Amino acid sequence: MSLASDFPNIDPGKFRVQITLLQPVIGSDASGTVATYAPATPAVKAMVGFDYVRGTDIIKAGQDVSQVYVNMTGWWRPQFTPNCRVQTADGDQFIIQAVENVKRMNCYMVLVCLGIGSNN
Repeated sequence: MSLASDFPNIDPGKFRVQITLLQPVIGSDASGTVATYAPATPAVKAMVGFDYVRGTDIIKAGQDVSQVYVNMTGWWRPQFTPNCRVQTADGDQFIIQAVENVKRMNCYMVLVCLGIGSNN
């Protein structure tokens, strides 16, 4: 991505990964209220490019947990907001930590995300 010109220059040929916006679904079981995530209705999808920023291994409560940080770049979609979850076609899920509206032009977005689950 180049920000030298007045208009952002991003190669849309790199938008090869489809993501789907997930919404919380509140249910209940024997332990009480449970929140799960399912695709939004109607479905909100976007094609993005993936840039892996870094990955770390953390030991929490005796368990080895991996955290993967990625930037996803795509066409601007106002539905993607911080604290939302997205899922790739192969099932990997990410929490959106921040959304950058490149040059505040509503053309491109950069989603700063944290991977959750296995994210192979």
